[in-house]
Amino acid sequence: MTAPRAAAAPLAYTIEDAAAAAGVSKSTLNRAIAAGDITRRYPNRNPVIMADELAAWLESLPVDKPVAS
Repeated sequence: MTAPRAAAAPLAYTIEDAAAAAGVSKSTLNRAIAAGDITRRYPNRNPVIMADELAAWLESLPVDKPVAS
Protein backbone atom coordinates (compact mmCIF):
# COMPACT_ATOMS: atom_id res chain seq x y z
CA MET A 1 0.00 0.00 0.00
CA THR A 2 1.36 3.43 -0.93
CA ALA A 3 1.31 6.40 1.39
CA PRO A 4 -1.02 9.25 0.46
CA ARG A 5 0.71 12.11 -1.31
CA ALA A 6 0.75 15.49 0.36
CA ALA A 7 -1.05 18.23 -1.51
CA ALA A 8 1.37 20.48 -3.35
CA ALA A 9 1.38 24.15 -2.43
CA PRO A 10 -0.28 26.26 -5.13
CA LEU A 11 1.97 28.08 -7.58
CA ALA A 12 -0.64 30.78 -8.18
CA TYR A 13 -3.90 32.01 -6.71
CA THR A 14 -7.02 33.69 -8.03
CA ILE A 15 -7.46 37.20 -6.63
CA GLU A 16 -10.02 35.91 -4.11
CA ASP A 17 -7.84 32.99 -3.04
CA ALA A 18 -4.74 35.20 -2.82
CA ALA A 19 -6.56 37.60 -0.50
CA ALA A 20 -7.74 34.71 1.68
CA ALA A 21 -4.27 33.11 1.74
CA ALA A 22 -2.69 36.43 2.74
CA GLY A 23 -5.34 37.16 5.35
CA VAL A 24 -6.32 40.47 3.77
CA SER A 25 -9.45 41.74 2.06
CA LYS A 26 -9.86 41.62 -1.68
CA SER A 27 -9.90 45.46 -1.62
CA THR A 28 -6.51 45.55 0.11
CA LEU A 29 -5.07 43.18 -2.46
CA ASN A 30 -6.56 45.21 -5.32
CA ARG A 31 -4.98 48.38 -3.89
CA ALA A 32 -1.59 46.62 -3.85
CA ILE A 33 -2.13 45.61 -7.47
CA ALA A 34 -3.14 49.17 -8.43
CA ALA A 35 -0.04 50.53 -6.65
CA GLY A 36 2.17 48.14 -8.65
CA ASP A 37 3.25 46.18 -5.58
CA ILE A 38 1.78 42.94 -6.96
CA THR A 39 1.48 41.89 -10.60
CA ARG A 40 -1.49 40.06 -12.04
CA ARG A 41 -0.71 37.42 -14.65
CA TYR A 42 -3.12 36.07 -17.21
CA PRO A 43 -2.82 32.38 -18.08
CA ASN A 44 -6.34 32.78 -19.48
CA ARG A 45 -9.03 35.44 -19.08
CA ASN A 46 -8.85 35.24 -15.28
CA PRO A 47 -5.93 36.92 -13.49
CA VAL A 48 -3.76 35.03 -11.03
CA ILE A 49 -1.21 36.09 -8.43
CA MET A 50 1.97 34.04 -8.21
CA ALA A 51 2.41 32.52 -4.74
CA ASP A 52 6.03 33.67 -4.44
CA GLU A 53 5.08 37.24 -5.36
CA LEU A 54 2.30 37.22 -2.77
CA ALA A 55 4.77 35.99 -0.15
CA ALA A 56 7.31 38.66 -1.13
CA TRP A 57 4.66 41.38 -0.83
CA LEU A 58 3.71 40.16 2.63
CA GLU A 59 7.38 40.15 3.65
CA SER A 60 7.71 43.76 2.46
CA LEU A 61 4.92 45.04 4.72
CA PRO A 62 5.79 46.96 7.88
CA VAL A 63 6.32 44.96 11.05
CA ASP A 64 4.86 47.63 13.30
CA LYS A 65 1.14 48.34 13.61
CA PRO A 66 0.18 51.67 11.97
CA VAL A 67 -0.57 54.49 14.39
CA ALA A 68 -4.00 56.10 14.04
CA SER A 69 -3.74 59.70 12.94
